[in-house]
Amino acid sequence: MWQTPPSYPVPEPVYFERVLRHDPNSLTRLIAVNSAAVPFARNPAPRGFNPLAPWALLDVAWVSLARGRDNHHPATDRDLSEILNLFWALDDPVTQEPEGMKRWEGFLQRTIHHQAPWQEDNYSQLSRTIAWLSQTPYPADSDDPLEVIVPGWDDKLLGCSLADYLGIANLVWGCATAHPNPRRRGRFAVDWYPAEDYDQFDGLRSPSEIKAVLNRHLVTTKNKLRVSFPTDHDPLRRRYGHNPLRSTPLVGGVPGGYLVPVPAAVLDKASPLGLYYTGGDNMSKWGQSFTTDVGRLFERYVGRHLDLLTDVKVQPETLVKISKKESRKTVDFFVVFPDLVLLIEVKSTRPSEQLRFGGPDFAALLRGTPINKGFEQINRSVDLLRSGKHPELAGIPTDRRMIGMVVTAEPFHQINTPAQREHLPETKIPVMVTAIAELEQAVTITGTSLADLLGAAVDADAVDLRQLFPQYEFLEHNAVLEQGWSAIPFARPRRPRAQSAAVI
Repeated sequence: MWQTPPSYPVPEPVYFERVLRHDPNSLTRLIAVNSAAVPFARNPAPRGFNPLAPWALLDVAWVSLARGRDNHHPATDRDLSEILNLFWALDDPVTQEPEGMKRWEGFLQRTIHHQAPWQEDNYSQLSRTIAWLSQTPYPADSDDPLEVIVPGWDDKLLGCSLADYLGIANLVWGCATAHPNPRRRGRFAVDWYPAEDYDQFDGLRSPSEIKAVLNRHLVTTKNKLRVSFPTDHDPLRRRYGHNPLRSTPLVGGVPGGYLVPVPAAVLDKASPLGLYYTGGDNMSKWGQSFTTDVGRLFERYVGRHLDLLTDVKVQPETLVKISKKESRKTVDFFVVFPDLVLLIEVKSTRPSEQLRFGGPDFAALLRGTPINKGFEQINRSVDLLRSGKHPELAGIPTDRRMIGMVVTAEPFHQINTPAQREHLPETKIPVMVTAIAELEQAVTITGTSLADLLGAAVDADAVDLRQLFPQYEFLEHNAVLEQGWSAIPFARPRRPRAQSAAVI
């Protein structure tokens, strides 16, 4: 399918014109079939360049559905190939910026943040959602009680349990990518499954209930896409911004059931980040409380993973008395190994849009991030520990190497490179920024201690922990994620059907 690319750079209007030659129903159906046949989706194995990457196909689908006109020419595989050639050669801000290192730093920042989220594996994403938001215990007598993530929150927000919501996403994705009838791939319809199959859900009991959840959260239409398409967008940056088919990956109002242009986007909707935006999508009191609760649970979720380590002592955040009138909190966790002390500060955060776009002023963009505050908190905790004045920290040794870690909910790609680290506070010990996906694997290390991996990463100036993973062995599964996976309908082992009459 791949052809010789056109001359770079291609202006966005040229790309638009080529997309809009074709009937949206025809072109997006072709996209859905191709995307289903090549589920790039989250396979971390090495691979070469694939023009059918999900972010490329999703952009073509968005432009076609939002700006195309019905009854134009039908599209062929050759047409889609030519359109993708243009997409990959689209102009970029890099062509307008002066020569220099910052020019290429911004380009890499845009490109990595645009593409890398599609390469996270399905198992971890879905398992993390339920393990974090549903299975992480939170003490009722906490000084910071949860405000809205309390029993029944998921039904209020989603219209069903969180497990059933993930089950719907898993069912739609599986149908769109691997339906036994090839004509149905790239689509989904609730009446393709007999009613008795829905007994695999926890609470949903009919196709109509499934459809209600889909229409509430995952479905858009051509009219909605047309109305929301930005008319004053920056043609150099538009494709790097939010594509509404990420948050509403099913298209209704088309023949043959819901169209699923890029099935991988359905799983994004069920990821922790997808749930974060679903719950905090507005600035209502409920939405603000939801995002706060997600952060509180995230700290506990990180603690669950530290509990998987067998060669350590973990001391949680401690309130240290400085004077009669002043007390200070330490980092969220001290992890004491026989030869290392790891200071962990947890931040439920993701890069801002401007940072993901590769804004030129990294100093300003990083200065106000929670990561900046995390570095400062680690410095303060090091001072408290080294002073030897505080009995609350008497159990934390000071006779061994110290390493700091800021654990984030989403990856900050390149944050550990010199180009970005120079804009963060100087630290009194080596500090790395680690996304939760890296920590989830790191704590399953076997044959050696996690302390060895951490020390090697610092000594090698590794950009992230994953860079060193091929040198070590890990358990096949993380017990916390496995518990989450086992709760998801159509992912867990199939439940035996009841002998009573089928549920309808």
